Amino acid sequence: MTMSSSRVSRKTTQQNDNHKSIGRTAFILAIVILPTAMLICLGYFVYTYFGDGRNNIMLLGGVEDNLEEGRVDNETTISFNNTNHIIEETQQADVSSPINKKISTAYTAYEQVPHDISSFTQGLTYGTDGYLYETTGLRGQSKLNKIDPNTFQVIKSIHLDDIYFGEGSTYYTDNDGNGRLILLTYTKQTAFIYDPTTLTLLHTFQYTTTPPNNEGWGITYDPTEHEFIVSDGTSTLYIWDSTTYQEKRQIQQVTRFDSTPQYHLNELEFINDLICCNIWYQDTIICVDKVTGRSVREYDLSELYPMEGRGGYHNTMNGMALGNDHVLITGKRWDRMFKVRFDDWDTMFSR
Repeated sequence: MTMSSSRVSRKTTQQNDNHKSIGRTAFILAIVILPTAMLICLGYFVYTYFGDGRNNIMLLGGVEDNLEEGRVDNETTISFNNTNHIIEETQQADVSSPINKKISTAYTAYEQVPHDISSFTQGLTYGTDGYLYETTGLRGQSKLNKIDPNTFQVIKSIHLDDIYFGEGSTYYTDNDGNGRLILLTYTKQTAFIYDPTTLTLLHTFQYTTTPPNNEGWGITYDPTEHEFIVSDGTSTLYIWDSTTYQEKRQIQQVTRFDSTPQYHLNELEFINDLICCNIWYQDTIICVDKVTGRSVREYDLSELYPMEGRGGYHNTMNGMALGNDHVLITGKRWDRMFKVRFDDWDTMFSR
């Protein structure tokens, strides 16, 4: 049976009309929906970067940076708010207000002294014996230096075995009244105890910090509590007994004036009952409460020795030692050290 040409024509016309109707509908939907979607995206962008959502994005970036370092602090609780941004829940300690809620530049560098430019400084400490001690890093180049505090020349030096990357160090007095030096290593979870007079190795022990890396960065000594305070590049500080070398507790999170966690805590110095921390790759020192970890003092030292004079981005500020009337500050491969006084800290040299 053959369909007539008129019926074929009507069917074709109907199909064309249907296609046109669908096209018109799609066009109308496109011109309505697309601008609406663009406006929603624009509104979200404005909220995220200029409104209340900004803090969540900043925190998200901080967490990503920490993950990139291979570390997540145990005390950080991650959850999601109703805008699906990562937020952090922390329990704020009840502590006194900071001395100054703004980062300070109130310091005076009143004397410049020489420093061995080959020293990749990781630790700097004055001993009660009157000498200055420095530990340096890099595998195959790590060493412990004993330095004359008058000429700042190295008078005795020993090298670590090539497998070790030397890190922070501090001078302390043991239970028998003997001066001692403790030195950390970067990734080997090994610490060394030395006689500061001869630089003879007396003892070796193993330690752990934040897993899985268990790194050693900085160390200082609290003579009142007879405790070591240890950093590992995270926002956590570890408290060790100076006799047993065992961990006693943790300051689970060091925070800045604005309550944000501070990672990359590096070289440490105990000053006036505060833990002062060099921040890795920053010319910043923050001094925190030894119980809560909250920042009490913060200093910007970027003008002390500007970056362009140091010979490389990796030659960061890292090294501070409390003297009788100054804080000695230097950095990795710096050709100089500075005797510094902090003009807004009258009690700094109170023992």
